[in-house]
Amino acid sequence: MPWPFCPGCHATLRVDSSGLIQCDVCSYKSHLSEMDDLPTTTTYSAPRPEPIWAKSDEEQQALKRSKEPVRATIEEPCIKCAHPEVGYYTVQLRSVDEGQTVFYDCPNCQHTWSINN
Repeated sequence: MPWPFCPGCHATLRVDSSGLIQCDVCSYKSHLSEMDDLPTTTTYSAPRPEPIWAKSDEEQQALKRSKEPVRATIEEPCIKCAHPEVGYYTVQLRSVDEGQTVFYDCPNCQHTWSINN
């Protein structure tokens, strides 16, 4: 039975920080240094951006000042100037069994409006 399963009862093995391997179901015990069929492939995750809450207060304030809200866009004409594409976002303002309110804003004339769905 391959790692990480117990060769005696096939339960998942537990390893502590010293390398001691134990089965919680049967009496099997071993050590990582005695294992010769351990997987040798190491995988790495892609680097993740540092979350805002982990940045210093000064960095957080600078980010808030430097960023304007980023909106999803849709090919919908502005109701005021007929610009062909507007930004939008949704908010649940009413009870949960009713639709969301969609807010639109035009990048051309800065007109904003909303529709209850």
